[in-house]
Amino acid sequence: MSNSQDENKKKTVTIRGVDMSLYERLVKVARDSGKTVGEVMNQAMSTFLGVAGKAGEKIDQAISMSKDVGKSFIEGFNEAKKNIVIISDLESIEVKKEELVSFGKPVSFRNIGKLVLVDIDQDTFNTFIDSIISVNELVIPRNLNKFFVLQKCKFVKKITQS
Repeated sequence: MSNSQDENKKKTVTIRGVDMSLYERLVKVARDSGKTVGEVMNQAMSTFLGVAGKAGEKIDQAISMSKDVGKSFIEGFNEAKKNIVIISDLESIEVKKEELVSFGKPVSFRNIGKLVLVDIDQDTFNTFIDSIISVNELVIPRNLNKFFVLQKCKFVKKITQS
């Protein structure tokens, strides 16, 4: 999606009744992570709505799942402090072994429609892929052990092998 299309989807909104202590904590998280308040809020809302959608009409279940998601969000925030690069908010991406190795840093893939890992062996996966979070479809090479892959996955809807 182009930047102009992204900008057309964004809007300034005012929300009444926001708990100021929560908002101040959100601002601190944004500041500490080098993101805007809007980016952090968009991620938080996207995550909550994804969880609420899975829970259906049961708000108690959505809240419980949101706590798990919140825990993952905090883990992700802490990862940002560990020299991990976050690649996120893409419809689709194909990643090759050569790209990961030459980049030289562990990567966390998040909020991606379809993530295709091409020609990646187990050692490369273990070394350069830190986590895979909120991915609709993950395509992995047949040589990867699914159980090792699953240990690094959260909220992945479908895994297939190519």
